[in-house]
Amino acid sequence: MSRSPKLLSLMLLGFVLVSLPLVAALVTAIAKVDRLARETRNDMMAVQQNAVASRGFLERATAMERSARQFYALRDPSFLELYEEHRQAALELLNQLGRDAHSPELVAVVNHAREAELKVELLLLEAIDGVPEKATLEAALDAFRQQSLAVSREQNTISRQMASVLPDKASSLQRSLIVQAALAIPISMAVAAIFFIVVAPSLRQIGQGIRALGRGALGEPIHVKGAHDLAELGQRLEWLRHRLIELESQKAQFLRNVSHELKTPLTNIREGAELLLEDSAGGNVGELATVAQIVQANSIRLQKMIEALLRYGAEGDLTAGEPDQTVELHNLAAEVVERHAQAAATRNVALRQDLRPAVITGSPKRLQVIVDNLLSNALKYTPPGGHVEVSVTAGVGSVQLDVHDSGPGVAEQDRARIFDWFYSGPKPQDSIVAGSGMGLAIAQEYAEQHDGRIELVPDSGGAHFRLTLRKRVT
Repeated sequence: MSRSPKLLSLMLLGFVLVSLPLVAALVTAIAKVDRLARETRNDMMAVQQNAVASRGFLERATAMERSARQFYALRDPSFLELYEEHRQAALELLNQLGRDAHSPELVAVVNHAREAELKVELLLLEAIDGVPEKATLEAALDAFRQQSLAVSREQNTISRQMASVLPDKASSLQRSLIVQAALAIPISMAVAAIFFIVVAPSLRQIGQGIRALGRGALGEPIHVKGAHDLAELGQRLEWLRHRLIELESQKAQFLRNVSHELKTPLTNIREGAELLLEDSAGGNVGELATVAQIVQANSIRLQKMIEALLRYGAEGDLTAGEPDQTVELHNLAAEVVERHAQAAATRNVALRQDLRPAVITGSPKRLQVIVDNLLSNALKYTPPGGHVEVSVTAGVGSVQLDVHDSGPGVAEQDRARIFDWFYSGPKPQDSIVAGSGMGLAIAQEYAEQHDGRIELVPDSGGAHFRLTLRKRVT
């Protein structure tokens, strides 16, 4: 079986694939801009050279016309030589314009200028013998002048056209770059999304596994698929889950053994204390009765602590728990309230409830223990004629359960320790036995297993406990 790639390799591959369209677009953009710059530079140089040649040709043509007229009028050969000098320079410039012409119109006017100049040349040669009339030469010179001006005008037109093309080329390049960016960015985003889709499930599975271990859901196997190192991390988390299961099993077994070993002698002590009480009641022995009451009260308290340990050992055994379920907290709270209704009525305590729909994910059994411990604690400290209010509300990302009683409340010196193990506050007035000091500690631990916590809300009267649980998606 082929080995899956590592996360680092996938990240490197993803980075390369995401960067590739952007790099390609950047390289293409640089090449296009460079080509436009070269073309623009070459065109501008050609325009400049042709403009200089056009002006030079027009100047030479004017000088040729002036020399031709002077030669015809004075018949001085020096003017003819001067004409030939200007003529050679003009022809070179005319050839340059024809060679570098950017349009057929310029080629045509250059050819017409050559023909007009050739006609003037022939007439000047004939003028040596005095053959051509002045009007004929004047007409040929005028035609040559008009063709020279036509060459200059056409070159100027070409220069303006080439200058006007530059903004169009820049706009075209801009549109091309925008199209490239519009294609490259979505492609890179699509590649990044594909990479995220490939890697995200593995990370999500690891996160779910860690959260499950954190809240004590050891019955949920951890399976991670994907990159090799992520799958290996998932295997280590699964090994850790099995190890925690073993430790939880050992803890539960230890609690069962210790509780069983302590329960039997304490039961005997309690029975002996009750016999002492009966004997003291018949013989009216005050000191003996006091000792018997102390022994009986402490044996009852120890027995309650042992029974609480037994329940915690059974309910807190994470190896025996089922996977998290969808729990309707309002219905669960209603069941707990109904279960305590008879005891509340016996003590003349009114139970009020405002239970609004609230659904979370968790262990129904442990959530029931939390609500039961909070309500039992409230009923225990509420005097006859008082009341206990139980409410459930749902927020956007969390749910709250409030238990508010009309009892004496929690003393300031006890607020910091009420959730400590085996710490019990003052016993209720109508009870001779203090609490075990485990109810609120167990409730707090179960709340933390559900990504929540219990807090004592400052209140003007009575004790107000609030359970806040974060909504989780399974």
